[in-house]
Amino acid sequence: MIAAVREEAASETDWLARCRAGDAVAWRRLYDEHFPLVFRLSIRMGASEREAADVAQEVFLRVWRGLGSFRGDSLFRTWLYRITLNEVSRVAREGAVRRAFGALLALGSREEAPPARSPDRLVEQAEAFAELEAILARMKPKQRTVFVLFEVEELPLERIAEVLECPLETVRSRLRHARAEFERLRRQQGLVRAHLQGETR
Repeated sequence: MIAAVREEAASETDWLARCRAGDAVAWRRLYDEHFPLVFRLSIRMGASEREAADVAQEVFLRVWRGLGSFRGDSLFRTWLYRITLNEVSRVAREGAVRRAFGALLALGSREEAPPARSPDRLVEQAEAFAELEAILARMKPKQRTVFVLFEVEELPLERIAEVLECPLETVRSRLRHARAEFERLRRQQGLVRAHLQGETR
């Protein structure tokens, strides 16, 4: 694990230096490789598709301006997560963020065409995405952030602590509360759905 992190950091140092030197090919690689991450994280934090595109544009503008001051104390991706979360928060404070989590949750793998699914399966998946979107939208922002980074983005707790610039124990505590809150909201939503289904019969 440590060796892999060191290898990743060494590789980053090389092509980030090329970006700083004005290498257009290196910058294009940085953008193409990390745009899906920024866009997906923005969506999962509550931005609409259009807003996520605007967030991504601003994030990479900030990355371009800040590359010279990036010291490499953390991995580039950790820095990128931090910038993205800050930008999504800024947009949210301005009242421009809309909830659209489910619409692009399946962005995960663009390399392979998805297998054909039955209509029933597509309906089930759409309902699951909608339920997840609704639950995340009701969670407290700090808990939702930790929950998405750990459960969806699958970042280790140590990396999340770096991204959020807070103690590891704080991350653990937020995740513990976030999981409990997620489960409470999931059960609550299930009861509401069951009640509505009962009324329609």
